[in-house]
Amino acid sequence: MFGHAEINFDDMFELRMSTNTREHKYKLFTKRNTSSLRSSFYTERVVNVWNHLSSDVVNFNTLSEFERTIKLVDFTDYLKCF
Repeated sequence: MFGHAEINFDDMFELRMSTNTREHKYKLFTKRNTSSLRSSFYTERVVNVWNHLSSDVVNFNTLSEFERTIKLVDFTDYLKCF
């Protein structure tokens, strides 16, 4: 999304810049699909996690700033025990 990795972002995600003040402005949406297999793909699973991050974490200027703030996020709600 921010050019820190060499991937074609548009092939995996759809970005919709939000103007809602209660959310961060980098909301992701998954591509429509008809396969139930795709729901287990990494790209599908991370969208909800990313969209629930606070704007303090998502609005960063440098990668090191993002790494510092992401370490403070509690991800236990998103972990599944197998």
